[in-house]
Amino acid sequence: MTALEEIVRSPEAHGATGALLPLACRASVPSRLLRGMATLGGEAVVADPDSELVAALLALNAIFVVARKDGAVEVPALRFLREPALDLAGGALLRSVLIPGAPDGAALARAAALPSLPPLVAVVVTTSYSGDKLSRVRLVVTGLQAPPSRVLEAEGQLERSAGEEDVVKEAAELVARLAPFRDDARATAEERRRIARPLALRAIRAGVERGRRRQPARTPGLPPLPPPRVPAPMPYFTSGRLELTVNGRALHAEVDARTTLSELLRGAGAFGVKAGCATGRCGACTVLLDGRPVAACLTLAVRAQGRAIVTIEGLGTPEHPHALQSAFAASGAVQCGFCTPALVLSSRALLEAVAEPTEQEVREELSSLCRCAGYARAIAAVRAVRSAS
Repeated sequence: MTALEEIVRSPEAHGATGALLPLACRASVPSRLLRGMATLGGEAVVADPDSELVAALLALNAIFVVARKDGAVEVPALRFLREPALDLAGGALLRSVLIPGAPDGAALARAAALPSLPPLVAVVVTTSYSGDKLSRVRLVVTGLQAPPSRVLEAEGQLERSAGEEDVVKEAAELVARLAPFRDDARATAEERRRIARPLALRAIRAGVERGRRRQPARTPGLPPLPPPRVPAPMPYFTSGRLELTVNGRALHAEVDARTTLSELLRGAGAFGVKAGCATGRCGACTVLLDGRPVAACLTLAVRAQGRAIVTIEGLGTPEHPHALQSAFAASGAVQCGFCTPALVLSSRALLEAVAEPTEQEVREELSSLCRCAGYARAIAAVRAVRSAS
C-alpha cells in the first residue's frame, strides 16, 4: 500500500533499486497528484501492459508475498506479473513486494507521443557485474502483445561479456527482431520495432556504463513528503449523514457510500471543482483535503467525514483574491480556465509545504494538470508569489 509518490521521494528506494523504481514510478504515473493515490501493489496487480513500473519490477527480480488461507507464499515477478489474478484467486491478498538486491546499474528509456502519455515502447535494463564481466542482465520491453516481458536472448548475449559495443549492438538488434510487438491504434508493430532498436541501444549502454561505475541513474532533488496523515477509523457505511468543513463552513449532507467527493461538493455549489475525466487523469477536480491535493473524482465523500476541504471558492474573493489568484491573472496563466482551480490549489499546497520551492519542484507539483497549453506562465506566477512572500 505504499504510494508511488512516497517511493519517488524515498532515499531508501533510490539506493535499494539503483534509482530504477522511483524513475519508473515517475514515468508510469507522470501526475504527482495521482502518484500520491496510486500504490505499488495496486499498479502491480493491475499489470498495465505498457507500465514502466511493471517492467522495472520484473527487471529488479521482485518477489511478491501473497497471503493465502494456508499461509504466505513468495511468487517471483516472472510468474506473478504475467497474470496476477491466478496467484490472487480464492481470496488471496498481495501482502508485500520484496526487492532482493540492488543492481550495479539500471536504466530506463521510453518513447511516447507526449511525456504524459503511456509509452509506445519502453526498455528497462538492470546489470550486475562480477569483476569486469556482466554476471546478470535483465532486459524488459513494453508495447508487446502480452504484458512487459524479458528478452532472454538479448540477456544471454550480454551476460559473461564485458559490455563491448559490438555485443551491445547485437543485443539491441535481438530486442527489435524477437520481441512480439503489437499493432493498435497508436502504433503498428513495425513502428514499435523501429523505435525499439535505438531505445534498447540507449538503455543497454546506460545500464552497462552505470553498472561498470556502480553509478545509479541521476535523479532530481527529493522534496520532503508532507507530514503523515493518520487514517481515521471508518465504520461500515452504506448511506447516511456526513459532517465536514468546506471553505471554513460546516457542511451536513446525506450521501451514499458510492458518492464521490466531487459529486458532493458540486452538489453543494462548489462548481470550481471541475467534472473532467472522472478517472483522476486530468486533475481538474483537485481540492485540498486537510491541506493535501486530492482528486475529488476518485475520493469517496465518506473519506472527508470530520475533515476540512478547501476548493477554489474558499481561497479568495473577487474583492480580495489570494496572492496566487492575483499572480495567475497578472501573468496570463489562466488560459482556458478549466484547469486553473487545480493549478492554483496545488500551488498553494506546495507553497505551504516548501517555503522556497525550486522551479523543478513547481513543475513536479503542477505536472499533468493542464492539457491546452504550456506551464511557463503558471510556473512564473508561482515563483512570483514565492519571491514576494
